[in-house]
Amino acid sequence: MPPLNALRAFVSTARHLSATKAAVELHVTLGAVSHQLRALEEFLGVDLFVRGHRKLTLTDAGERYFREVSAAFDSIRAATTALVEPGNRDMLKLRAYTTFSLRWLIPRLSSFYAENRSVELVLSTSNEPVDFSREKLDFAIRLGNGEWPGSIAERLIPNIVAPVCSPSLLARGPEVSKPIDLMRHVLLQSTWPERRDDWPTWLAEQGVATLDDFSFLYFESSALSYQAAIEGQGFVMAQMALVQDDIAAGRLVCPFDRCLDRGDFTYYLIYPESRRLTSQMETFRQWLRAQCAAFNEAPSSLPSA
Repeated sequence: MPPLNALRAFVSTARHLSATKAAVELHVTLGAVSHQLRALEEFLGVDLFVRGHRKLTLTDAGERYFREVSAAFDSIRAATTALVEPGNRDMLKLRAYTTFSLRWLIPRLSSFYAENRSVELVLSTSNEPVDFSREKLDFAIRLGNGEWPGSIAERLIPNIVAPVCSPSLLARGPEVSKPIDLMRHVLLQSTWPERRDDWPTWLAEQGVATLDDFSFLYFESSALSYQAAIEGQGFVMAQMALVQDDIAAGRLVCPFDRCLDRGDFTYYLIYPESRRLTSQMETFRQWLRAQCAAFNEAPSSLPSA
């Protein structure tokens, strides 16, 4: 076995690609980290890093070794947590967005609990980027293009968007028969960066080249903009997967049959590529995949007002 302190120094340095950051994380000096890395490379007889000017990169051998060793450290950490916190032995920690959690995930979780009563799921919400190296998370659900370095990303549901509003707003006017008519209404917009392109992209697809003559009302989250639309305050560019219940109940309607599929820019389940999935993680992953498959295969339509 190689020296464990040297392995800790290697895993931390490889994760940050910085011996300085590793020293801070391990509460030791930079010289101590450098010594441990040299000792490990001498023990293995293999170069783990390419040392450039103020820059570290992993060699191919170092990359393979990091994946295996970091997974082993994750297993040790999980085993230790299970030993000292037996009540949390089957705890799963998931982070998602507030709007996605409220409108898609939570309504389906009852079936997971019914089938897996011994698993404790801790769901937290945040729009901040996920850093698995610093946060005790098993999974995260993120909106993006499927590229998160160091993570495996599994596509969940389509991200299809279209304008929706309350029936009362359509009833009181002004009339909306074509996309340019939206200029006479307020457009509701989330300030979240991942949603800012929805209105411009959809309008451009309809031949509307500029937003200069449109009025926007901004909200901190999509959940707030959806509620504002239900209250008749304007039109919101909705992710259709998240407003299906509102459309079915008549709280929201679609004045156009023109929707936009954002393609690869959609929701993904992500987790570290260096981590081996525990049995409870795999159980949740398979359950979520089944839920997404049922959702994706279900017949859907875009009701018009």
